[in-house]
Amino acid sequence: MGCAVVVAVAVAVQVTRTVACADGPENGRAYFYEPQAGPGNCSLEAAGQLFVSVSAGEYAGSQACGGYLDVTGPRGTVRVQVVDQCVKCGKGELDLSRPAFSKIAQPGVGVTRVVYDRVRNPQVDKPLGFRVKAGSSVYWLAVQVLDHGNPLRSVRIRDGGHWRDLRRGGDNYWVFEHFPGAGPFTLRVTDVFGQRATATGVVLAPGRVQRSIKRLYGQNAVTPITQRALPAAPAAPESPMFC
Repeated sequence: MGCAVVVAVAVAVQVTRTVACADGPENGRAYFYEPQAGPGNCSLEAAGQLFVSVSAGEYAGSQACGGYLDVTGPRGTVRVQVVDQCVKCGKGELDLSRPAFSKIAQPGVGVTRVVYDRVRNPQVDKPLGFRVKAGSSVYWLAVQVLDHGNPLRSVRIRDGGHWRDLRRGGDNYWVFEHFPGAGPFTLRVTDVFGQRATATGVVLAPGRVQRSIKRLYGQNAVTPITQRALPAAPAAPESPMFC
């Protein structure tokens, strides 16, 4: 999936209060697109059809992947998961799936002014999942974390008596290049808010989703969708919203 087929022609837009790691609404514009077959840059399937592609600055080398935004337009608010990078989008521009756009504006308008906000501790239906990338072996390991809710800060692997950092890839896989061995592996996942969970028993089984019993936060600690008023006018840009 990508941003190749965009319904509206992108136009320049200014963004207000875009501060890295800060909570609070951002002002921008939203378009919609028809996704291509297969996963997007985040290597995630667009489950539920309510998803968004963000600009390269907010994608930030896959740091935004798997997180959620509440996007408010003239018709209401929709919660969407970040699954892709929109290479044609500027700061503050969002490319929504058609079903998501339809919840906030009439699709016929093609583009609409929005307010959007990163969701902290969104409700997820499943505990943490892990997918080992094809090509992984006893010499090299890449693993994707699924259903984490908040954007991730780090993934670490237990190596003997030490924790080792995995390197984040642009495709939303975390890479360990120093002879991980045959497993099973113990992984520690930390989100951008410092919440963390440790999962054991991840095996070297490329392509298979392995489901943990752990979550990064309790299911009672969820943020409901909230309605926000549209801004009177956008202001000057500062920096990306994702950590």
